[in-house]
Amino acid sequence: MENRIDIKLDDNDLLILNDDLVLVDSDDQHVTDTINAAPGWWKETPTEGVGIMKYLKGKGNSQDISRAIQINLKSDGYDSRPDISFDTNGKLTINPNVKL
Repeated sequence: MENRIDIKLDDNDLLILNDDLVLVDSDDQHVTDTINAAPGWWKETPTEGVGIMKYLKGKGNSQDISRAIQINLKSDGYDSRPDISFDTNGKLTINPNVKL
């Protein structure tokens, strides 16, 4: 797959240097956006998005999260074998293990 290029975000805001937008390889950004986005966020692809926040409120388990990530990233052209874990305090850690 060809590298994807996008506008660099810095803390979810456009990064501007020397009065110009900064372009970068954006696979990590695409993966993060897909995991964070809920279905319906993007009108071009209304079913895309894991909507991770719904899982943080007690709905689902690590298998459900892993499957949602795999399905959504596959539809975007990525091969993913997510590693999902919860620590003793309930903190969710996601390693999407993406291959291009």
